[in-house]
Amino acid sequence: MKKKTYTVCVFCGSKTGTNKKYVKFANTLGRRLAEKSFNVIYGGGNSGLMGALAEGVLEKNGSLISIIPKLFDKKKNQINSKKKILTKNLNDRKYLMIKKSDIFIALPGGFGTLDEVFELIALIQLALVDKKIIIINYNNFWFSLKNLIKDLKNNGFLYNNRNNNIIFKNSITKTIEFIEKNFNL
Repeated sequence: MKKKTYTVCVFCGSKTGTNKKYVKFANTLGRRLAEKSFNVIYGGGNSGLMGALAEGVLEKNGSLISIIPKLFDKKKNQINSKKKILTKNLNDRKYLMIKKSDIFIALPGGFGTLDEVFELIALIQLALVDKKIIIINYNNFWFSLKNLIKDLKNNGFLYNNRNNNIIFKNSITKTIEFIEKNFNL
């Protein structure tokens, strides 16, 4: 019987940010996910953390799936992923990313990354999606979000029985271990 290949969606920035450690971290995550034979879905960009993640996956001949809104498809020098899916708009991209993925990882990013993370968390809270998101709090990037979630919970604005799908980890190793344990790999 063929072993199932799981799909990991990574939300991350199209910019590098001011701390160059984030670029190396994204690249390392891509390589590690490819080494573990996960399919990796991402937003299709060739710059910033998205580009570093994609390069890491491809360096290890991993399976990379780009989901790109047609609006962004005209950009040159896109990563040569194994599969490219064009969507009508950003909302359709998020929908497909969520539908096609088994688990999610959030790396540092800007408003687009926040939008993706919050959409998924909202769907989890509403019990419309039963998938996990691992927010890698590398270099304490997501510290404020972690505290905000605690404040929302403490003030009674969250459905307490639905928070177990939001996981904070602080390293790639702990993230991979969590995924392997979660899927009994």
